[in-house]
Amino acid sequence: MRAWLWTGGRFADAEGLPASDRGFRYGMSLFESFPVHNGAGVFLERHIERLIGGCGVVGFHAPREALKSCAALLKRAGDGFARIYVTAGDGTATGEFDQCRTLVTIEAREPIPPRVYHRGYDLGIAQDGHAPLFPGLKTGNYWANLRAFREGAAASRNETLLFTPAGHLISACMANVFVVSGGKVKTPDLSTGARPGVMREWVMRRVEASEALLSPAEAEAADEIFLTSSWLGIMPCASINGRPLARRETAGPLLDAWRKEAR
Repeated sequence: MRAWLWTGGRFADAEGLPASDRGFRYGMSLFESFPVHNGAGVFLERHIERLIGGCGVVGFHAPREALKSCAALLKRAGDGFARIYVTAGDGTATGEFDQCRTLVTIEAREPIPPRVYHRGYDLGIAQDGHAPLFPGLKTGNYWANLRAFREGAAASRNETLLFTPAGHLISACMANVFVVSGGKVKTPDLSTGARPGVMREWVMRRVEASEALLSPAEAEAADEIFLTSSWLGIMPCASINGRPLARRETAGPLLDAWRKEAR
């Protein structure tokens, strides 16, 4: 993995964040992640828009100059999977967020093999209710998501669906989710804490999908489920809690369209 830190006029090579940064000390950071192909971040502008919007939500002073410089940096960085972090910077727990840092990382990743898309993901359902810290945002405090993901992996699940304490579907641990039943495509309402992800938005421009409050029973009874994220693109699901999901009338064409656009 390579990393660069904004130094007030340019990005410089870095080992990571200073230990004094509140993003490291307390998890007070936001991030966006995306593939980089031929030196270009996929949907980079949309991801930067979300970071700037997220800064407004949490009270960060948005580092606009640094974020606008990311495109030029990625041209030099090469292909891989990138993350842009905006951290709270140095200061006390109650201090202002006027010295935010911007860290960019990029790592080499092998593409997901076609056989994985052909088979699809096996889904589980988290046993405990999930309450996002800042609904709709990706923060540096990702432990709750990763704990559910690890528990699912231990049960041979590729991903795990998260529900609010009230029993409404939010997302998978690291992806948005779409549920298809009776020919109708639904995705969790943003009021649940679901993230308005770039790929979620991409899907909703291409199919007639509605936002809804979805229960575990509705998810388990679905005809088809697929996940979306900047890394996965469109991932069909093969099963939920061990029940096979054979249909791909929606996910199949979307996956084909995404592959063409990604190329």
